[in-house]
Amino acid sequence: MSAVPTIPDSAPFPTSGGKLLRVMHVVLSLDVGGLERVVLSLVSRAASLGQIPTVLCIERRGDLADECEKLGAPVYCVGKRPGLRPGIARPIADLMRQLRPDVVHTHQIAALLYAGRAARRAGIANVVHTEHGKNYAGRFRTRMLGRWAGRYAKRFFCVSSDIAAEVAEWRVVGSKKLTVVRNGIDMDDIDSATAAQTVRADMGIPLGAAVIGTVGRLSDIKRQDVLIRALARLRRQQADIHLLLVGDGPRRGDLVKLAWKLGLADAVHFAGYQNQPQKYLAAMDVFALSSASEGMPLSVLEAWAARKPVVAFHVGGLPEIVEQRRSGILVPAGHETELTAAILEVISNPKFASELAAEGRRRVENEFSLTRTAQRYDDEYRALGAKSG
Repeated sequence: MSAVPTIPDSAPFPTSGGKLLRVMHVVLSLDVGGLERVVLSLVSRAASLGQIPTVLCIERRGDLADECEKLGAPVYCVGKRPGLRPGIARPIADLMRQLRPDVVHTHQIAALLYAGRAARRAGIANVVHTEHGKNYAGRFRTRMLGRWAGRYAKRFFCVSSDIAAEVAEWRVVGSKKLTVVRNGIDMDDIDSATAAQTVRADMGIPLGAAVIGTVGRLSDIKRQDVLIRALARLRRQQADIHLLLVGDGPRRGDLVKLAWKLGLADAVHFAGYQNQPQKYLAAMDVFALSSASEGMPLSVLEAWAARKPVVAFHVGGLPEIVEQRRSGILVPAGHETELTAAILEVISNPKFASELAAEGRRRVENEFSLTRTAQRYDDEYRALGAKSG
């Protein structure tokens, strides 16, 4: 297998010059999720890079569409119905002929399938794609769709080497198209002390309690049930520990029932979806991620930015960014007792927790800023020879 190129973290990033670049980001929807937040982040940096952004939602607008438009990117939607609908390429192509994007940047393989075909119809040559998760192992139909869609992309970005390796292994696209561009986040600071007090008061968490927290959609893949069971074990040893879950989703009802069943109704706190989770991170003593699968999770980068120690399962792109016992603790995927033990170790050792948090903050400052990520994509767009027409 050929090596997948990664744009070096230390590479210099010259100021973008030349004509304005019209960039169309394409997603299935702008529903709440990590991928969608990445798109909004890129939109927020577009003007500073000389880009004119638009967003196309193939299925529905989603809850983040209004926020996206406030950032300056018009959101269009063609309303594709469920199922494989090749005919939807026609209205997408019509829209592209009107807007004339210089670059079409898709963010889901189905988005690439439809938008790539439409771009070809509309005479737009520069189509790029970002793969945000692992989707191909054990999924023959998805692999076939990926290979079909991948023909339309000039560049096929992945947010982690782990994802890129899977794409290469299943021959979704040739390795010459593959490049790793890791996610980045805003580094805006927040008054942590004030935010922590406010959140704890609002959520009914005692100021002196230890708080385990996580941020993410309440879904099967995120496995917040693991953290609820971990809390039950932890409270047998230390009664004053609470769990703060930031996010919403289809598993919320099941998680509420599990908390009641384990006698934790007063110790598990559901904050719901928050478009600015920083103040909730401030209220946590340790950030825990129990996902069964991950790409390059923004939530870990945000936890580091908030100076929080991180404990997580060893999955996806996490081993690429977490240096074991220096910037976080990774435990074997699915080992709930080991995850519980790691959380307890961090809670019980404030000095160690502080060291983990400081190293995490240093890493995100140096390697995972949104400015750096957005500039990398802009460099890639312009390297394709895209020009405003």
